[in-house]
Amino acid sequence: MSKKIGKLFRELRQDKGLSLAQASDKILSPSQLSHFERGDGDITTDRFFALIQNIDISIAEFSIFLKKDETTTLFDVVGNLEQRGELDKLNTLYEKERRKNRNSVKKQDHLNLIALKCVLINYGQKDRLTIIEQEILEDYLQNVTDWKISNLQFFAVAVTQLDNQSIIFYLDSVLEQESLDINLLLMVLRNSIYVLINNSQYEKVTYYLETFKSLIPKIGTLEIGITYMLLEANLYEKLENFQTTISILVRVSETYEQFFYQRKQKFTEMKLKDCNKCCDLRLTS
Repeated sequence: MSKKIGKLFRELRQDKGLSLAQASDKILSPSQLSHFERGDGDITTDRFFALIQNIDISIAEFSIFLKKDETTTLFDVVGNLEQRGELDKLNTLYEKERRKNRNSVKKQDHLNLIALKCVLINYGQKDRLTIIEQEILEDYLQNVTDWKISNLQFFAVAVTQLDNQSIIFYLDSVLEQESLDINLLLMVLRNSIYVLINNSQYEKVTYYLETFKSLIPKIGTLEIGITYMLLEANLYEKLENFQTTISILVRVSETYEQFFYQRKQKFTEMKLKDCNKCCDLRLTS
């Protein structure tokens, strides 16, 4: 366990951009901390508590990180890279995992690689899954009976590689389960709804949108509310109801302006222009 704790501490320290000297300041020497991170040395509880304060992590946060498996941790890294738009680092991570697991016989290693590839496919960085990868993906999802964090994360990134019937089947299975992480559930719903809208599955989309809307009060953040509005706008745009689409996007743009999300406001305004052009073309045709 001490080796696992040391390894996790190193990952959190590096993620914060802190050196050994900065993290060990007034508690240990940098070399002592290095030994601890490698699992070659132990430290007292008091010193450990002081160390995690040095890297601005609480005991509760460290405990949560410690309980996560390698797959969940990998998804966290991927999520952070996505948010920062660092696609080059995502590609580097994929190649690193591919080389590391080339001769692995562990099924989870292959699943992690497929999940990374799905993310890159979604950003146009890879073409498609191979037939074998698709079979591994389907086999994995078909055998999930208890949707844990890593299962939900995997489904959320792989949904674009599934057909309509599979998406609906797995999503209904997820929604039947109780006590799920609401943030993850909303992410799964969001990604599934986008795919189903593009695939013209409007009846199921309407149902899932209502489900998404019912969960918003449990989170209550601005971003979740806007996500719902954008999903609605996407649906109405696909149905060629451009007036309603424009009305929703105007409200989104005004909200972004009110809360100083300038980059997102600019993107929304670009989408508004496209919708206005479509609306004008329809009226003149």
